[in-house]
Amino acid sequence: MDLRQKMDRFYLDLVLNELRLANSSQLGHLTYNSILYLDIIAYQENCTVTYIADTLHVAKSAVTLKVKELEKLGLVEKVQSPTDKRVFYLSVNQQLLEQYKAYDQVFYRALGEVEESYTDEQKKLLCDMLDTIHRRFQEEAPHEKGRHS
Repeated sequence: MDLRQKMDRFYLDLVLNELRLANSSQLGHLTYNSILYLDIIAYQENCTVTYIADTLHVAKSAVTLKVKELEKLGLVEKVQSPTDKRVFYLSVNQQLLEQYKAYDQVFYRALGEVEESYTDEQKKLLCDMLDTIHRRFQEEAPHEKGRHS
């Protein structure tokens, strides 16, 4: 199996883990779009509607509608910024956060195995590779301000 096949398999593992979380009995069945929003909110510190709109290149009004839907389901909470009363930070509720942690355990166990099995130099090399992939995604992402809903 070559590098591209390994990356494809890794990506598929991540996606399937996400879908298992979405289809868990406590959440009901969420759309993949809802999962995407929840992931961004769960893993982006001080997440805002504007951040999501800019990141996904969609209209702020579309993000607001989706966030309201997730709020009604009790999955997302908004907290007003203490320094700027116009800004509301989004977070997933504590129960969902606990589910994320449970589903992330398999990933963290794998990382633990990597940390124990490989040298510091090998781990640094892996980090450098992941940084290269991240940088490419950042550099080559469309930067136009036009949005789609």
